[in-house]
Amino acid sequence: MTGIDRRAVASRVVRLLGGTMLMGVAVAALVRAQLGLLPLDVLHLAVGRHTGWTLGGAFIAVQATLLMIYLPLRIRPGTGTVAAAVIPALSCDVVLASMPAPQALAWRLLLLVTGGALFAVGVALYLGARMGTLPRDGLMLELHRRHPRLRPAPIRVVADATCLLAGWSLLGPITAVVDGTVGPATLLLTALLGPGIAFLVRRIKPYPTCAPHHRAPG
Repeated sequence: MTGIDRRAVASRVVRLLGGTMLMGVAVAALVRAQLGLLPLDVLHLAVGRHTGWTLGGAFIAVQATLLMIYLPLRIRPGTGTVAAAVIPALSCDVVLASMPAPQALAWRLLLLVTGGALFAVGVALYLGARMGTLPRDGLMLELHRRHPRLRPAPIRVVADATCLLAGWSLLGPITAVVDGTVGPATLLLTALLGPGIAFLVRRIKPYPTCAPHHRAPG
């Protein structure tokens, strides 16, 4: 491996680790904002409350279950698939354990904006590393690859809405709204994150090698 190759690999790993850590920090910020969680995290929180697990533990369990989607589509998971399922969960739990929930609305709004922006950047970075994707993101990219007319942004919006409805029903519609799990921010994040991430991905130069989300041979 040449020096250039080693630098390229190191840069990809940095993108993967940095992006997935940002995702976890972003989720924790949104939890503390209490204005509404990311759609998939509504489902994660619902699973956590029903099982007694932390939000991070529920994140890992849900992602491991969703990974079964890869089998019928013959999508090969990669290093990034594991990293994106574990690192955000761990970093989220660490930040939640040390970050108190602010009471002032101004601080909560700041956490909301910061969390949404960090999540979009984190997802774009880890996708740009081209080392594997979370099941939902892998499905989004695979559907776009097979059917180019289906753009990634609307696919993600539909997936987010489905996760939101599932988590909301598990938590109980009234309970989820009262405790801030589902709120106005949830609808905004559901509508804006897909287009925002697609915008950032187009502007982050991807690496041409090692795209493990492609179909396995045979």
